[in-house]
Amino acid sequence: MARWFQIGVALGGGGARGLAHLGVLCVLERAKIPIDLMSGTSMGALVGAAYALTPRCDFVADKFRRYLESKEFQKTNPDFLREPDQEAKPTFKGIFHRFATYIKKGVFYTQSLTRKAPISEEDFTQNIGFLLDPVNMETTKIPLAVVALDLKTGEEVVLKEGSLQKAVSASCAIPGILPPVILEDRYLVDGGWVDRVPVDPLRKMGADLVIAVDVAEGINESLDFDTGLDIALRSYEITQSSLSQLQMKGADVVIRPSLAGIHWSDFHRFEDCLKAGEEAAGERLDEIRSLTRRKKMKKALSCRGCLSVFRS
Repeated sequence: MARWFQIGVALGGGGARGLAHLGVLCVLERAKIPIDLMSGTSMGALVGAAYALTPRCDFVADKFRRYLESKEFQKTNPDFLREPDQEAKPTFKGIFHRFATYIKKGVFYTQSLTRKAPISEEDFTQNIGFLLDPVNMETTKIPLAVVALDLKTGEEVVLKEGSLQKAVSASCAIPGILPPVILEDRYLVDGGWVDRVPVDPLRKMGADLVIAVDVAEGINESLDFDTGLDIALRSYEITQSSLSQLQMKGADVVIRPSLAGIHWSDFHRFEDCLKAGEEAAGERLDEIRSLTRRKKMKKALSCRGCLSVFRS
């Protein structure tokens, strides 16, 4: 049964930087600020789904720690990442770290011309399965929406029912790195390309107060623009940032953890990300409590029958 006043938390994409979401959730949980609804994009979808299933921060944080140390995270057939003149190395870091390294070397761009994605949906589903049970979204303890992009229509797709693993896989499917997830004739990829921090889906779910968590990297003004690719990527980055800022205007509170120096592939910096999320959320607790009181009072005064439950 839905509460008469609902607080929603929107978790944005950002790769390893999205681990800071756990720190934010920990602080809200300890402060006894209820989370009634959740939405997520990309890494935010993965963290949000894990928490929506089991809303216990200590449990979810330990699960991510185990995952980052697991064979599921460490392994993935390294052949597609090996340079033509390079022998297999004896050890392999996490898949996202390796992608970052090979993107810098240009290997990714070459391979993207000859294959849909260097990692299979089956391999990534195995990774997702370490963190998420094979259940439907309707069964999560906290109602959840995750965002993906439909490559066919260009539409934002908000998933709230069906396979949880498949929905999160779709939201995390980075174009060119992971293959599109086919769902009911839709070709779905990373939702961050259309909605980096999904605030609007929470409003449509009935959220009275929305807390958005933005972990994306800011625009770096010190870059060089020596090639056409540099210029194209920079232009895209600016477009995405502008769109995201516009979308987040619908949030009541925007939390931005201080993650300077942490790259989207730095999954080994889990504890740093966790701490950054905790610190950023802790600084906004008074504001969140104050806004909650004011919005509850406003809703109670405008809603016949709500005054009797105002103290809930």
